[in-house]
Amino acid sequence: MSGISQIISPDGYIHTIQEKRGSSEQIGSTESIQATFYFPSVSDYIRGAILEGKPYFFVGRSGNAQIGIKTYQSNLTTMPTIENQDIYLDGQIQNLNPLLDSGLQTGNVLELFKKGDEIGRLVVMDPELRINDVRHYLHKRLFVGREITKGYYEGFEIHQESDPVTGKISDYITIDLEPFQYIFEPYAINPSSINAVIKEGRSALGKIRSRVAVDLKSAVLKPNELFVGDVKISLGDVYAIIDAVVEPEANLIEHLPARVLDPFRTFRDRQVELYNFGNCDTPLSEIKIRVRFFRTKNPLTVPLEKSKVKEGYRVYDLLTNAEISNLFRSIHNHSLGMILNKGNFIQIPRAKDIEGEAQFEIIKHSVVQSTSRKSELVLPTSEENELQNGEFRKTLQKLSVLGGINSRIFIGDKFPSHEVINALNRSGIRTFLINSANPSFEDDYIKKMIKLTHADHSACEFLRYDSETDKIYTFYHGCFMEPDDKERFDKVRYWFAFYGSHTKEADNRLTIELLSQLAAKLGDEMGIAHGGGPGLMKESNDLARKHNIMSAGIAIDLEGERQLSLTTCDGLIKYKEGLRLSRQDHLQKLSNLPIINTGGYGSSEELAISITSMKIHENPLAPIILLDPDNLWNHAQKQTIEIADRKYGPPFIPNLIKPCRTADEALKEIIKFLSNPDNWYKKNKIPAEDIETSRVKSRRIRQETLGQVKVDVFENPNYRLTQVNI
Repeated sequence: MSGISQIISPDGYIHTIQEKRGSSEQIGSTESIQATFYFPSVSDYIRGAILEGKPYFFVGRSGNAQIGIKTYQSNLTTMPTIENQDIYLDGQIQNLNPLLDSGLQTGNVLELFKKGDEIGRLVVMDPELRINDVRHYLHKRLFVGREITKGYYEGFEIHQESDPVTGKISDYITIDLEPFQYIFEPYAINPSSINAVIKEGRSALGKIRSRVAVDLKSAVLKPNELFVGDVKISLGDVYAIIDAVVEPEANLIEHLPARVLDPFRTFRDRQVELYNFGNCDTPLSEIKIRVRFFRTKNPLTVPLEKSKVKEGYRVYDLLTNAEISNLFRSIHNHSLGMILNKGNFIQIPRAKDIEGEAQFEIIKHSVVQSTSRKSELVLPTSEENELQNGEFRKTLQKLSVLGGINSRIFIGDKFPSHEVINALNRSGIRTFLINSANPSFEDDYIKKMIKLTHADHSACEFLRYDSETDKIYTFYHGCFMEPDDKERFDKVRYWFAFYGSHTKEADNRLTIELLSQLAAKLGDEMGIAHGGGPGLMKESNDLARKHNIMSAGIAIDLEGERQLSLTTCDGLIKYKEGLRLSRQDHLQKLSNLPIINTGGYGSSEELAISITSMKIHENPLAPIILLDPDNLWNHAQKQTIEIADRKYGPPFIPNLIKPCRTADEALKEIIKFLSNPDNWYKKNKIPAEDIETSRVKSRRIRQETLGQVKVDVFENPNYRLTQVNI
């Protein structure tokens, strides 16, 4: 932990509050209180650096800065008082947000600050640790700006200056604002909600503000206005210090004192808090945030990786499965679960009614406890775990670099209810790590996980540890899969849904032959989606694993029907008993190419659903392959023709249905379609209006329901397949 805290002190607290400055008639930026701040157990390095006269500053708590509270040292020429290992500093707390006073009725938000409130830290900008040449770090352990193409970023510039202490020519970076801002909701501001931010920090900010898009070219920051926005930056083993001065300097826009970006814990979006102390409007597009960088020791016990630095270190990046298993053994029998936050384990006591208000109040209190930074690690206290404290200490040291949505984790033995998830999520907990072998879910629970996992902002992560297989899985686009499989999932363009019978009587050899041939032609662009059960589903899943093709099982709890769900799929989700149609809808929305094998009643239903989904444009229009060596589906095909002739349905539907007696015949039809979809549509007389409608609607539905960003709706030819010899 010493590497992380090298240039930053532990949290400081309000030691005494002396007086309020400013007339009672005045509000906003003129009103402040004087206080003494106390920093306990400060390291020898920081105390020595301050005594040596190295540059340092007092950084305010991020949550306070984001509501417009400025904290600063009263007199920069006066040294802090150092007593043994403690430091005392005289400072000011100033309100820059008039909304806080007008919404509190008392007219003075500063009265909410009390002795003992966490307020900020001391930061040493050690010139000996400054990174002079930033280019050596860019895209290795430091990512700044928006990624435009792979490896290319824009939205920032590198500048040079002479370091005021060493005189060395050193780099600093200016970063453009992102087109978002955080707007306060006046009707949500009250003494309770603001006090929650002061006491709990950023986790309570969601209750009083909304994140909205902003046009940087037309929006301006007016005099005496507060702006809270974003910049793009990800850090590895590097500190970033935001300058209080914001460009253009002449406009007197200042960054509030929450100016430290922690190593490993800063990923992608970092909020910035700006106040215009000048007297002129400044377009947001002209504002640049200055950032300087400082070295720190790398506390990781795993290799530093570009992708992890950029996207954030997760619990499965840092811990072995044995260590994860050990976490679950520390949960008390009477606990709802535990919160893991920056080196602290906090048990959540279980209320008699886990859905009641009392349980939510217990959760809230536990979250506050977990966010209180301690100078010593807080370890589980049971007798069994006392013997393992050495191992826990090592585990917690590894997890000290958790960041992003993984900075706080809920650990439990079963997936929590909607209400508990909401309560934890509102408190800033974004990651849920659950010990469960092969759970089944309600439809609305799966939809909730999808929505929270793939939200544009403040996304969550749901993790499942399976003690039987000793594996950890993450929830991604509707399925649980091993973290490394997310990349394989994203590469898939063509999701083949293989429908067929689970009975022993069904001959699946034709389907297996076709799957093998497709795998040879399409490689990792191909994935298969199936029902996650026995029979054809198991055979196709086994063959997919043999060919290293992504396999997603959308299963249902049919143990009562003697249909056990698979556990060897690359991606797996299981619906509760009775949710057959929800499960089928999931399969339809994941896949874009249906293959119907000879089968029974279930396969007949799946054929009808596939046809209907294309009829109402919920699926992209594609050939519906009937593997039919014995003419099982002959009557079904004739019926679609009869329906079209009677104008009971669109006339193009029968042209989509392609019965095939051999795997070669089916492969030829599929390759013809994929190599040039528009040409295939033209030859099969599919109306252009229906093609375009299905592309737009099916893409939107998949993005909304499964959170998929890239969805192949057969708009572009696959030129790699045009030369395939069949």
